[in-house]
Amino acid sequence: MSSSKVREQHEARLAALLEEKTALERRDLVLSRLRGATFLVTAALTLVGLFRPSASVWLGAGACFTVFATFVVRHATVATAQFECERRIAVVRHAIARILGTFRFSQGEARRRGDGRGEAHAYAADLDLFGESSLYEQLNLAHTPDGQERLASYLTNRASVTEIAERQGAAKELATLARFREDLAVEGRRAEKPLADSSVVVAWASSSEPVTSWSAVVPIALLVLTQLGAALLVARAGEHPQALKLWGALVVAQLIVGVSSRARTESVLEPVTRRGATLGPYARLFALLEGARFTDARLAKLRERVSGDGATAPASLELERLDRLVGFASVRHNGVVSFLLNVAFLWDYWCACGLSRWRRRAGHRVRDWLGALGELEALSSIGTFAGEHPEFAWPIVTADEDGPRFCATELAHPLILPALRVPNDVALGGPDATPRALLITGSNMSGKSTFLRAVGTSAVLAQAGAPVCASALTMTPLAVCTSIRVDDSLAEGASRFYAEVRKLKLVLDAARAADPPVLFLLDEVLHGTNSRERVIGAKAVVLHLVQERGLGVVTSHDLGLVELEELSGKSIQNRHFEDHLEEGRLAFDYRMKDGPVLTSNALRLMREVGIDVVEIPAS
Repeated sequence: MSSSKVREQHEARLAALLEEKTALERRDLVLSRLRGATFLVTAALTLVGLFRPSASVWLGAGACFTVFATFVVRHATVATAQFECERRIAVVRHAIARILGTFRFSQGEARRRGDGRGEAHAYAADLDLFGESSLYEQLNLAHTPDGQERLASYLTNRASVTEIAERQGAAKELATLARFREDLAVEGRRAEKPLADSSVVVAWASSSEPVTSWSAVVPIALLVLTQLGAALLVARAGEHPQALKLWGALVVAQLIVGVSSRARTESVLEPVTRRGATLGPYARLFALLEGARFTDARLAKLRERVSGDGATAPASLELERLDRLVGFASVRHNGVVSFLLNVAFLWDYWCACGLSRWRRRAGHRVRDWLGALGELEALSSIGTFAGEHPEFAWPIVTADEDGPRFCATELAHPLILPALRVPNDVALGGPDATPRALLITGSNMSGKSTFLRAVGTSAVLAQAGAPVCASALTMTPLAVCTSIRVDDSLAEGASRFYAEVRKLKLVLDAARAADPPVLFLLDEVLHGTNSRERVIGAKAVVLHLVQERGLGVVTSHDLGLVELEELSGKSIQNRHFEDHLEEGRLAFDYRMKDGPVLTSNALRLMREVGIDVVEIPAS
């Protein structure tokens, strides 16, 4: 199956959802009119009954009110179905946009989880892993903070060979479960905003502080006596004048208990009753995982982690119970109602008791539950990426037994629009005579930097457990290290050259560690200095990286570096990208070719944009 076939399936699904939405809108309009009509009839009959009382009129008003109430309930059901349908439409439209390569996060969406990682990371900024129009943006379907963090971690931390195989197995199964992934995305969208401040409740639930024990004898006795006193007051107040005093004394005793235990109740109630602090929206997500039937061992283990263990119920049920308790406790935000309930029932005390019992029983499992759900969302993101791009290859990542290698066929960058992708083959390392590094020369805009990023992005995806934009990829574990995007810093007083030197030092340090070997990707190496020193320095850096078992690709405009092929005994080989003229304009085929480049287009580009360049003869 190709991406175009998957897109057709999504478009058919979208058409069906749009038809469902239209039908729901018609039902909504009809029910709205019927509800309004029955309300008016009920109101009219009620007015008639007030001025001309009649049993038949009141029976008619009651019957109409019953019909009105029925329409209200059905209208609410239809409205809920409309919201659900709209969420599914958004999910499917996003899927189509991802396949077409046009998807972008709307303002304020989940991109926040990836932002801020790039600057301090070995390759994240250079490979555009995070931020707008990034790899993370295209992959991410996680809506919980744990899921977003887990996916970002996949992209920034290399997995072991065993872990990669397990992730691939889980993602392959999820790639076939289109409706499950749609349901997961829909429920995630429903829960995303309420979960923004859930960290407070998570910290409370999983706190290592001992759970306060609550004495129930005195409060129960007071509660029973107070209610008996209230009943006596209502039934016999006239016959027993002392009943009022007795009831008042019991109420005061309850208030004393409530005030004396306030510090304890506050420590329990305050974290869970903050505005927006809730775990309730997780319940439906957990219910999806609990109800799934997986054949993959890793996915089955995730399901087991959120299921009941004898002492606790499944995660979805426990979180529903917690949500009910939090709802009862949140009455405290209504001052008058809270005061009356505490006077009559010691409300806060009993809510704190219930929450403490819940925390003692299930609180220690919350972080593990959320970790399992986050891992499912991250794996589902990879599975969706695979399902939407079935032509992408599942890489083979094997142990480094015959030396490091990175060999790809028809490799391209996954973020380039499908119609514009131009694939290239690359073979680095391995037991045969393939080179350990490539020195790529070529014209401006010919595709050198894009090729670097395609190699780096593929290595990152492969070691995250995801498919790659290639027809085949075989590699050993490699530590990706890059120097592609280098900027000077006014704040640090660092020039571009110094900033690049610091980056290169990090690459060299990683190569010396040699566990695993590095995959170095250097764009316009030492571009910020003069030609003579650039050639000397770049040769030394690249030769050292190869001698440390590193594999890599280096680009440069400086043809003085082509000597590296001979100096390295062909461990480093020359390749190039070039341009050509079509009807007087520059054109590029983006195909990598053997040997060094023989042409340059800098002056032609300057003239093409209107800069008049005149060659000055040497004196």
